[in-house]
Amino acid sequence: MVEYLAGNRIRGTSTEKTALIPVITLDGTPQVSSDDSSTTTFSDTITVGNHSNKAIIACIYRQGGGATGTTSVKVGSNSFTLIQRTFGSVTGTGTQTAEIWYLLDSGITNNAVNQVDWVGTGHSRVGIGLYSLYNVNQGGGTSTAVGSTAYGTSDNSYNNQPNGVVNSVDSGDFILDQLSANCSNTPTDTLTEGWNHKVKANRSFVSQYSASPSTNNNMFYTNTNAAEWAWSGARIKQATGNEWKEEGT
Repeated sequence: MVEYLAGNRIRGTSTEKTALIPVITLDGTPQVSSDDSSTTTFSDTITVGNHSNKAIIACIYRQGGGATGTTSVKVGSNSFTLIQRTFGSVTGTGTQTAEIWYLLDSGITNNAVNQVDWVGTGHSRVGIGLYSLYNVNQGGGTSTAVGSTAYGTSDNSYNNQPNGVVNSVDSGDFILDQLSANCSNTPTDTLTEGWNHKVKANRSFVSQYSASPSTNNNMFYTNTNAAEWAWSGARIKQATGNEWKEEGT
């Protein structure tokens, strides 16, 4: 652009547009609650802010029920999509169950409290943990999230500790996990703790996350003396649309 000045002088100016990459951001504080019974319905709430490209991530703890133990996870009539379900024990066929689900922007009430409702059968305990995120890729499926899995047992000598990893992560993504463990100790996490919750004295429901992960991430736990543990992890992918910032000189 040319600016005309007094005395027949001119001054040139330039304008640049810089792409702002939308990094996934945690909205508020993660929430967690549980029920030490065989209830077939359970709910928890989370406050969602006034943001674009939102997602609610629901981590479901279950003891028992198998692959059909969760019938649905919803906000109102809007259904969550399963990212990862893992069963515990050495063989991955145990009763400790770690599930991670997501719900995208169109199913979420903006700038309001959202109630997440779980329905299921065949279990003895259940818990719900919730994250609210924004700047999340709204494409669905693996465009939005990729799951990871690990399972096993530990002993009182602390052998075979939970050792899940989330790899192939891009800059701007968000990673989180869930540990469900038959464990009398309180597991110690590696990253930022979302919650460290006891469903009962010897049943742990734990989650950790990173808003600035590396390309490859160990999401290990220690201090876990678990007769059985199940771990699920997830890479949540950032939105792909760019905002533009105009800079002039």
